[in-house]
Amino acid sequence: MSVEVPAPNRFVIRRSAAEKPQAGEVRVELDSAGICGGDLSHLRGRNAVGSYPTILGHECAGRIAAVGADVHLLIGQPVVIYPTSGCGTCRACSEGRFNNCPTMRVRGLSDPRGLFSESFIVSASDCVLISESVLHRYGALVEPLAVGVHIAGRSGARTGDTALVIGCGSIGLATALVAVSRGVRVLGADRHGERSTAAHACGVKAFTTVGDAALVQWVGDQADSVDIVYDTVCSPSTIDVAQRVLAPGGRLVAIASAKPGQQATLDYSALYARELSVVACRNYVRDDFVDAAALLESGRVDATGLHTATFALDDFGSAVDQLESHGHHHIKILLTPRRLLDSRPLLAACPGLADKVR
Repeated sequence: MSVEVPAPNRFVIRRSAAEKPQAGEVRVELDSAGICGGDLSHLRGRNAVGSYPTILGHECAGRIAAVGADVHLLIGQPVVIYPTSGCGTCRACSEGRFNNCPTMRVRGLSDPRGLFSESFIVSASDCVLISESVLHRYGALVEPLAVGVHIAGRSGARTGDTALVIGCGSIGLATALVAVSRGVRVLGADRHGERSTAAHACGVKAFTTVGDAALVQWVGDQADSVDIVYDTVCSPSTIDVAQRVLAPGGRLVAIASAKPGQQATLDYSALYARELSVVACRNYVRDDFVDAAALLESGRVDATGLHTATFALDDFGSAVDQLESHGHHHIKILLTPRRLLDSRPLLAACPGLADKVR
């Protein structure tokens, strides 16, 4: 069973026989999968890199169900999937930076072989082993945390820093979790006040819904200085706020997925006078998944605050309705095969959820 998008604004639940892995491949049975904004924009025909038809999904955890020749993974082992591939020959690929490859592809978006399936075939090299405890408690939440690991690393987050997260969705809060684990004091801003509870659960010390000049004033009331701004929005107004609140030597970290032709205006005199850095972050590398799983295993990070609902894979339409009608109430919605629904707290069904969030 798979969620296939044959064309914009259409999806179908496909049923097909399980495939047999070839040499170097494995078949993975789905445990949990996360829905992200890229999946929704692809479904609605608004994703710049999306192709059709495609099976959606790139955030996934599961278990090895079958192995092909020359594979050293074992049946039953829990894994998360690294969903990014490159040309394999450029300098970036040779260094493991597939996210920097000019022909980078992501499963379920630019690569039609997505992961919203009860089982699927992937290269064994795309499987990142995780512990039973990480699978049980967090499942596919490893993927957004891997994004946070990548962002925190690119920003040089370190003990004693103060950071402002603009946009407290799944990526903003995953970044907050990792930054807090590195000793950073994190402030959060989001126009949706409903996200304050999740923000505090992810270590955000103070939260506000104000923006523009009011946000600059609020930040000044909360901290003597801000060393990092994690901007998940990257609009003219949020970039202006970042430039105004950053301390000398501060870092503006641009996280939002860029639209075709999107440009950002920077105040060069401010950048020069205060020696500010601007860093862009795109996706992740495989090692970010390894580090994310290690943070969860060690207990230094608890990512349960990212999770807000779970639906059966074949009830994908209800999950989409929730995200499109009540998205500001959610951080991360997971999908799971119906046979696993209610099998543990992470995969508990959400009866009456629509009534609760109205």
